[in-house]
Amino acid sequence: MTPNNVPNRALQQDARAWSKFTGTKYTAALRQMSSPLAQGLLGKRVSARQLIRTLTEHDLVGVRGGDPVLGENGFRSESPWQFDGKTDFIELALITDFLRLFTPTSTADVGSYSLKYTAEWFLSPHNSYVSNGRLIWAAAAMGLSITDPDGEGPNLLIGVSEREHDYVRRMVGPGQRRPHVDHYQPSGYEYLRDAITKAATGELIATDWVPPLPVGEPAPFHDWLIRQVGRNDVVGDLAGDYSAGIRDSDHRIARTAGDLLTVFHEVSHSPEAYDAVVMSIAEWMRAAPSATPIRTALIGGSKDDHQGWGAGAGTTEQYEYLCPCGAGTIIEEHDNIPGFRDQDVRIFCDKCREEWRFVGGRGVRDWALEPTAMSTPA
Repeated sequence: MTPNNVPNRALQQDARAWSKFTGTKYTAALRQMSSPLAQGLLGKRVSARQLIRTLTEHDLVGVRGGDPVLGENGFRSESPWQFDGKTDFIELALITDFLRLFTPTSTADVGSYSLKYTAEWFLSPHNSYVSNGRLIWAAAAMGLSITDPDGEGPNLLIGVSEREHDYVRRMVGPGQRRPHVDHYQPSGYEYLRDAITKAATGELIATDWVPPLPVGEPAPFHDWLIRQVGRNDVVGDLAGDYSAGIRDSDHRIARTAGDLLTVFHEVSHSPEAYDAVVMSIAEWMRAAPSATPIRTALIGGSKDDHQGWGAGAGTTEQYEYLCPCGAGTIIEEHDNIPGFRDQDVRIFCDKCREEWRFVGGRGVRDWALEPTAMSTPA
């Protein structure tokens, strides 16, 4: 609204067009145009006139001089639009913001019927029902890629990120298995949930949402491991399981070889999986000699004062780390006592002593591991 509560010209034009299209009063239409929930939360306010034009001009769902091809129940639906004159435009505006969550794709892979349910769950309780037809209508008005998969039914495919949609569906859907990590979370996910809650109380969001700049964080080990998918050996099997876990948001991305060990300890696995992890890390380190060696997780430590042995007081330090296989420990010790200074780091696990060694040329506080299999040709 402009100063003195006078609606701006765009809102007036949209209200007149919506009033005529839906057969409702102009004042009722204008109230919808002016609703905080219809202000555009992840982008510009959706245009009622653009929505109306979509039903006549769109290449797939537009009338284009013939009979209507899009109805409340979807494509080729003969069910007429059910306009209540109170919330129709607001619902379409919220559906549009929901669709703006997702990265658009050139190919349409996500079914409109699946999206409609995800929209209902995400927008509830502010909009507890989304029809298949309105989901398609909003997607068409946004210019998203839309295809007819079978040429028969009411459902169409929409061009949004399948991985992002799967993440959102699992986060908001009843009975869904929740993602364990957020690498497929749409960047506007938390913002939109908060903005809808505020707008539902009548609050106008004063600042526009600014999408964060994508951060191209390097993941050399991940990239290498993904390329091993399809190999007919244990490394290929591990790569396939790892790739599936990333796809299903079951675990984090292993940007380094050390991250793979962390993932290994965070997810359920077979006894044979650990051997495949060690083999994969060894092969990676042979292929990338500058690869970062392994540091395991710190699980305990202490630093104590010591009265010394006659040459003055000092301290003793002991730090306990998980060994690579997780069955034992790595102990790092420092005696900082005048006349008796000493430091050492040892692996207390028979299996890991055979499979891992400390990288040469590093101090005790800077210790790191590499597989002994690195010296064995692949």
